[in-house]
Parts: sequence; structure tokens; C-alpha cells
Amino acid sequence: MSAPASGAWQQPELVSEFLDQRATLLPLLDVQEDIVRRLFTRHSHPVARFLDIGAGDGAMSQLLLSVEPAATAVLVDYSEPMLARAQERLGGDHSHWQAVRGDLREPAWRQELPAGPYNAAISSYAIHHLPSQRKRMLFAELFDLLAPGAMFVNMDVVTVAGPLQGLFDEQMVANAIAAEHQHSGVRSDEQVERELLADESDDQPDSLDEQLQWLRDTGFADVEVHFKWAEGTIFGGIRPAFSGRDQARLASSSLQSTV
Repeated sequence: MSAPASGAWQQPELVSEFLDQRATLLPLLDVQEDIVRRLFTRHSHPVARFLDIGAGDGAMSQLLLSVEPAATAVLVDYSEPMLARAQERLGGDHSHWQAVRGDLREPAWRQELPAGPYNAAISSYAIHHLPSQRKRMLFAELFDLLAPGAMFVNMDVVTVAGPLQGLFDEQMVANAIAAEHQHSGVRSDEQVERELLADESDDQPDSLDEQLQWLRDTGFADVEVHFKWAEGTIFGGIRPAFSGRDQARLASSSLQSTV
């Protein structure tokens, strides 16, 4: 999805414009959010505390809290204007949520987190801003933060080939133009499209197949695609009760204890 380039996320005006348009522009957002809601409703693992990665204004946290009202959300984002909007959305009662400022581009984003493990991790249209190697590292970092049985769900855009390539952006443009006409805007259709797609340089999506394999390589089980429409997708996996990464840690610990 097009979004302001990295530095622009610190500009309150651009952040507000982006967030105000989110529900209007994103294709099938209501369907996607319903799928996420059903995933956690049907998953038997209890969610006492969860991570919202690249949380923005907390829309995904609000969604999951509607399913798990007793849970505590930990929102991670490096944009102060975004986290200020999360305060507006989620309210001043911090008994069920807290914000942590962290830059997902660096492994140090975990330093300010409350100690794990976490019972779920969610993300929405954030991880595609990271380069490939950093995505792989982030999946591993999330795996290590999750409790056995915890689910990771990522709503994001990916690269596609074939006839549907570019359809996601085309539909966003159509949605933006329709909204401009509905509100009697003065911008031409061409101007709306130009402004909407102006900042795609910050987008670094990878293919869905690659990212599913990265999750499996990390140790996630039940890796699945839950939704896909052109470039838009929801996918994720579950941390198993005992994984290859756990075995590696035990082997390393045993080796060190014998030295």
C-alpha cells in the first residue's frame, strides 16, 4: 500500500491524512478485518497479552481487544504522531494497552518491550516497508517473543505476477477518486492518483511464497494464507509447543554446561 516515506511518518498532518483515508482506500478492508477477528475467535489459545507490530493508530489492537476484551495490547511503532492517534482511538485508560516506541528496521526495537512471552502477534500494512533480510529477522524475533501455541497474523501487501499485478493499487486509486467525487473535491482524477501513489519508494514488498517459507524456516507451524486479493493478503503461523529453535537452544545450553 502506498504510504508516506519513512521520515514523513513523523509529520502529524500526513499521518492524519493517511489514517483518515485508510478505511476508504484499502480494498476489502472490512472483509480482511472480519477474517482476522474470526481467526482469533476460532483459535483456542487464550490471549492474555499480544503484540501489535507497526501498530499505527491501534486499529488492529482495537479489533483484537474486541475479541479478547481482557487482554493487554502492546503497540510498537516508531512514529510519535501514530502513537498519539492510538491514544485517541484506544483512550486514556492504559489498563489494557501500552505503547512502545520502536523502529522495526533495527533489532533494538525489542529493548523497551515488557518481558515476554506474548500470546499473539498481529501486524497490518507495516512489514512490507522492510527489506527482505530484515523481514526474515523480524519473523525470528517475533517467534522468540511468542508463547507456545501463540499465533502470528500479518495483513499486508506482497508482490504478484500475472494478470492481477497492480490491481491493489488500481483499486485504491479508484476508491480515492470516488471519495473525492463524493465529497465534491477540487482535485482532478489524475491529481488524486498522482498524490496517492507518490511515495511508493518506501515500499519493499516480497512475494507471498518467500515469506511463507521464511516463517516455516523460523519454526512456525500451521503456516497458512488466510486471505488473498491481488497484492493484498493475510498470512501467518503458530509457534508450536516445541520447535527446532528450542532444540537448538537446548543443545547449545547442554554443550556449554559440559565445557
